[in-house]
Amino acid sequence: MNVLFRSTVADLVSAANGTLLYGDQSTVIESVTSDSRDIGIRALFVPIVGENFDGHTFVDTLCADNKISAFLTSRERDKAAAAVHDIPAILCDDTILALGRIAAKHRSSFSNTLVGITGTNGKTTTKELVSAILSSKGPVLKSDKNYNNEIGVPFTLFGLSNQQYAVIEMGMNHPGEISRLTAMARPDVAIITNAGEGHLEFLGSVENVAHAKSEIMEGMKAGSTILLNEESEYVDLMKKSAARHSLKVVTFGVNTGTFRPESFNLGPRSTVFIYGGIRFDVPLFGMHNVSNIMAAVACSEILGIDLKDAASALASFENVGKRNDIIEKEYVVVNDTYNSNPLSLRYALRSLGLIYKGRRTIAVLSDMKELGEHTERCHLDSGREVFENNFARLYTWGEYSRWIAEGALKAGMPLSDVLHFSSKDELIHRLAADVKAGDAVLVKGSRSMKMEEVADALVR
Repeated sequence: MNVLFRSTVADLVSAANGTLLYGDQSTVIESVTSDSRDIGIRALFVPIVGENFDGHTFVDTLCADNKISAFLTSRERDKAAAAVHDIPAILCDDTILALGRIAAKHRSSFSNTLVGITGTNGKTTTKELVSAILSSKGPVLKSDKNYNNEIGVPFTLFGLSNQQYAVIEMGMNHPGEISRLTAMARPDVAIITNAGEGHLEFLGSVENVAHAKSEIMEGMKAGSTILLNEESEYVDLMKKSAARHSLKVVTFGVNTGTFRPESFNLGPRSTVFIYGGIRFDVPLFGMHNVSNIMAAVACSEILGIDLKDAASALASFENVGKRNDIIEKEYVVVNDTYNSNPLSLRYALRSLGLIYKGRRTIAVLSDMKELGEHTERCHLDSGREVFENNFARLYTWGEYSRWIAEGALKAGMPLSDVLHFSSKDELIHRLAADVKAGDAVLVKGSRSMKMEEVADALVR
């Protein structure tokens, strides 16, 4: 990552709670980067330490090549390279934490209205929906791509300037991560889209997921507004957390909540609903997006946006990534391959069953990751969902997805309609021969399974 950001070494030392290991504290920096291959003008280099790499290994080369103007480090021995090449070095306890402190200091310099968004599913779509509405009233800074972690959020916050609004997505897979992100961003309004079976390998239970998502409230001032999904698991737990932080709770949902549609209709290309007497026609697919849209509309109304303006802004909405991308040939392919967990798969199966009722529906599914000891149960339950939503055929591929097939068979799906494959290529070959005009095919799996290869093969 590489973003423009102007500061001085003296200010960076103070913000990072670090020590000037070597160099001139009046040195000016004009950009920040964590990628040794993407160095900006007068750059501050932030070496990131990951599971399989350590950015500190690039410090010597970057200094020798005179590519950077300063750098953070957690190694005192980097003083030698700084001194030899006369480049300021800032010593800190942890470079990622220091990056977050610098971003938090920058955030405190601006009064932009900031919306923070987290949840098991729907974070990115809701972020895009909120941004689309707010953009109709003024400049908006928003999280780019999936920049929702302890590296991405600081880099996004460095972009704060004179925008009227900022919309920041916050992701996590361990307790404490949202707490650190909200301490940087300090949302004025926050949305928790839902709490479900995601990252159970690290969190253990959906209750713990709800606790972790509720950490977003820790960075909010008393009296601020938190929007909660009334239909989410453990919503009462989240409401109690809001009360402890003296926050105002507003709820949304499909059938319940303060903000809910008066009526709605799901189509393959759009979700249409009436709210406040206003017709919203949003080019999004699926039942889950009714909830996401209501969250965005609730947020915008809290911020004073007229409903008619919100409806107009969402009429031309374009989502990002491989999220329910609808491809129509003689058959329909729903490419939902960006990621998968039990909650998002449940939404996808139910939506396809409702929207394409009367067609032959085929589910093409692969593994869901990071479920830990819950892996077998969650995949078995998903197989039952395939059967209960009346899918005519189930194709599975992957180590864990055999349990999806098993769950469907146990629920009552005929053996002839459940096919598990040992290779993706074999699945593609068999599926291509099976799919026929009029079918509706859902393709979904965790990001690492690269199920977009299956969707792409069907639409070539």
